[in-house]
Amino acid sequence: MNGLRRNLILAELNKRKCTIWELLARWHRSLPEFIKLVNELFEKGLITSDGKYLYPKHEIKRTSIEHPFEIERCRRCEGKVVLPSRLKEFSKRFENLVRGRPKPDTRFSQGYMRSADVIARVAFMCSYGDVEEKKIVLVGDDDLVSVALILTGLPKKVTVLDIDERLGDFLDRLSRRKKLDVEFVHYDVVEPLPQRLVGKYDVFLTDPLDTLSGFRAFLSRGASCLKLSGGSGYFGLSTLEASFKKMYQVERFLLDMNFTITDILGGHSWYPTKDYGIGYPYEEDLCKNFRFEVDPRPNVVWYKSSFIRIESVGKIRPIIRWNEKTQMEISDPETLAGGTKDIAAMFDRT
Repeated sequence: MNGLRRNLILAELNKRKCTIWELLARWHRSLPEFIKLVNELFEKGLITSDGKYLYPKHEIKRTSIEHPFEIERCRRCEGKVVLPSRLKEFSKRFENLVRGRPKPDTRFSQGYMRSADVIARVAFMCSYGDVEEKKIVLVGDDDLVSVALILTGLPKKVTVLDIDERLGDFLDRLSRRKKLDVEFVHYDVVEPLPQRLVGKYDVFLTDPLDTLSGFRAFLSRGASCLKLSGGSGYFGLSTLEASFKKMYQVERFLLDMNFTITDILGGHSWYPTKDYGIGYPYEEDLCKNFRFEVDPRPNVVWYKSSFIRIESVGKIRPIIRWNEKTQMEISDPETLAGGTKDIAAMFDRT
């Protein structure tokens, strides 16, 4: 299996020189697997680096590493399946509204997606009838999907639960200036859920911290907000920070809570870290794990996440009850938020 993944990387490099970030943008598995494999290729002399680009050390015959059946992602939707007919118009209106938003704070593992991807999320939710006349709660919202939802004029109510008070201040100012009615509740998911929110919503949306305890906490809080009659949920998950083993455990969480997965849209949301204006804190930590020099300034959008829809199929049973406090790990060896700087040491011990 490692040979097949190695060939995928060599095939990309045989087509053209690539930066680490271009390779990561096409990678479908976890960061530790990528780091280990690229380091092995470098140490075995199969690839080399000039500090910015990676190359094959020697020319490789096409037939030995590439399949003749070429594939290409749809250039218009980029694999999103559903787009609004007025995507550019809505994206521009959204961008104008969120101009001046708070910059991402690495303490909260923040980072927001492109505007067009926010609108594409809302369009997909609309395609399932999960927006019009619905009460929607967002557990965390540095992407400001709440603003895009209100922009459609379709939801009955939109509530944001978030630990970042800067976000609340921004939404409050936006509501006063533009008459956008978004309710903000300052809330930390490790704390019990305010009782007035329990069982009041039709739909929840969240982008959990990519640790197992993070998924447990965020998904449980979203589930607790849903009505007793059930409802649907949406969440993001990046394979870069979630190995297949972790994804399997997340699926077990969902089954235990009586949810089924209806859709997984791979690579749906793109996060332009190079445009945040906060330097390259995530990239700098990641670069420390390679055995060769890597330019921490990405030349492409390399971090992407899947958009996942779930629906209840019985009485919802949150793993963490609404009135219980919980503990949550901010990072683990698979995550960008502090964990990746230990990956190289972890492999040295194996």
